[in-house]
Amino acid sequence: MAPESIVDHRERSALEFCWSSGARHVAAYRLLRSSCPCADCKALRAAGRDVATSSSADDIRVTDIQPVGAYGVQFVFSDGHDRGIFPWVFLRDLLERRIA
Repeated sequence: MAPESIVDHRERSALEFCWSSGARHVAAYRLLRSSCPCADCKALRAAGRDVATSSSADDIRVTDIQPVGAYGVQFVFSDGHDRGIFPWVFLRDLLERRIA
């Protein structure tokens, strides 16, 4: 299920996800970039490498948010990466694990 809203807190370098259950999760851009579920990023993580390879990885930004039907969302990052589609179930699980 999709969140009711996604609020971009650029000054905090984070997105806030507001769910119909009343739950709210804040995710740093860096967390989203490092958790990208695309095949290339999965392979890099499996090899023990950081997926955010730019010299300014700590300054990573989300530059665009594109819905992917009712399925999920695609983030475009300031390092040019735009291949990962984050299914809502994957994203919610990621965010809930971060607070557990």
